[in-house]
Amino acid sequence: MKLLCWNIRGFGLTGRRQQLIGYLRQEEIDIVGLQETILQDFSMHELQGLSRHQFAW
Repeated sequence: MKLLCWNIRGFGLTGRRQQLIGYLRQEEIDIVGLQETILQDFSMHELQGLSRHQFAW
């Protein structure tokens, strides 16, 4: 099982989001903790798009 914790300032930027998605898929990360995203709200669609796996809150 792999865990990723990341201070990902600027998560709302397309390039940063694609960087995260690529890393999650390449490294097959199971659990993700995102900090300091600068976003106030996330839609379920945004969260589901981060991984091939089902998102659990």
